[in-house]
Order: sequence, then structure tokens, then C-alpha cells
Amino acid sequence: MRSFGGKSAIGTLIIIVLASFGLQAQNGTKAVAPPPAIADGSFIWQRLDVVSGSEIADLLRQQYDLGRRTGTMPGYRLQLFFGSGVQARAHAEKIKSDFNRLNPETKVYLIFKSPDFIVRAGDYRTRSEALKILRNLTSGFANAFIVSDDIAFPVPAVQEGTIR
Repeated sequence: MRSFGGKSAIGTLIIIVLASFGLQAQNGTKAVAPPPAIADGSFIWQRLDVVSGSEIADLLRQQYDLGRRTGTMPGYRLQLFFGSGVQARAHAEKIKSDFNRLNPETKVYLIFKSPDFIVRAGDYRTRSEALKILRNLTSGFANAFIVSDDIAFPVPAVQEGTIR
């Protein structure tokens, strides 16, 4: 009868233990299904009431007040143009007017940071909001991309004395 050497038996045992951990990790993963719709078509998170302490409400109020004082908050915009040179201003104004004509509901900003002209559009609170608009842009704005910027502070919807 042939016996295994001490080193190879320990090596085999380590491989078996590591392989079993890998199998256990795979068993723990599950596909995440979207939450079920409620009878009226809304999703559960649209009906959640968050109960929190007064400290959280105070912090939210401070953030709200800061935004009201400065008129801005962190957010995202689409950058449509960035350039300098003799014709940069004329080109930036053309891009701004073209975008305004195609998207009259979206505010467009022409910014001058010496020596560059920048054209940015929109006031989006989340990157996903900006991405939705970016995907729908026509080929005339193929070089557009999302940038983080201070955006105009949105008017909050106040309902029964609480900020939503």
C-alpha cells in the first residue's frame, strides 16, 4: 500500500478547502428581481415613509438652507463644447443656439473661463438623469459628455410641511 507524503497531503487538503469556499460563495448569489408593482402601478419605494430622528431632519434642513443661500447644489450637466481660439466664441454661441432650438425646455449655459469657452446644458441632480438626456441627443452633439458641476437649486415640492 502506497501512502502520500506529508507535503502533498497538506497541499491536497488546502486545495479542497479553498475549492469548497468558492462553491459556498456561488450558492449565496441570487438574481435580484425587480420589486412587484402595487395594484395602482406604483412601486413599493414610491410609497415608503421614512421615519428618522430629529438629527437627520436638522441636517436635511441645514443642507436645504445652504442650497437656498447659494442658489446651487452639487449635480451634473452635459458639456457640449469646450474650446479656445479666434472662432471659439462664435462656435460656442452656435452650439448653444442649436441646442436651444432642439431642446427649448433645457437651460443652456455659455461659460467663459479664460481663455476657454464652455457650453453646458441642464441641471441634473443625478448622473442617471443626465445619462438619459445624453442618450437621446442627436448626432450634432456626438462629443457631449457628463460633467459634475454646481447646478441651479431646484424648487422643492413641499407637502404638509415636509421636504420631499
